[in-house]
Amino acid sequence: MAEPMDAEARRLLMAFSRSLNRLDPQPLDWQRFYEFTLYAFRHSPQPAEAVGRALVQDGLDWEEAEGFVLFYTHAIELLEREAATAPGPRATRAKTKRRVSGAGRKAGARKRHRP
Repeated sequence: MAEPMDAEARRLLMAFSRSLNRLDPQPLDWQRFYEFTLYAFRHSPQPAEAVGRALVQDGLDWEEAEGFVLFYTHAIELLEREAATAPGPRATRAKTKRRVSGAGRKAGARKRHRP
């Protein structure tokens, strides 16, 4: 069972729902919803039903909330999949070091010095 929505998650979701252009969600509306989704994922993902209930409590009709709930569900699933398959930070650093150390030169090539 998921933990109850914390105060920051609730604040982010309310900021979204109270500012939402309900007839035609704008990029800033989506940005607010993305912020909520990322915060929820990082701290305590909520069940989709809880997000839907909170949106309805904030004044959206279920028909208005449903699309955002579906997006939230898919976004959390995608973020969980990415977190499970992402390489650890050491693997990323090792690849970066190799690219930087051999930048622009063939293996075994030496730098020439002009007299």
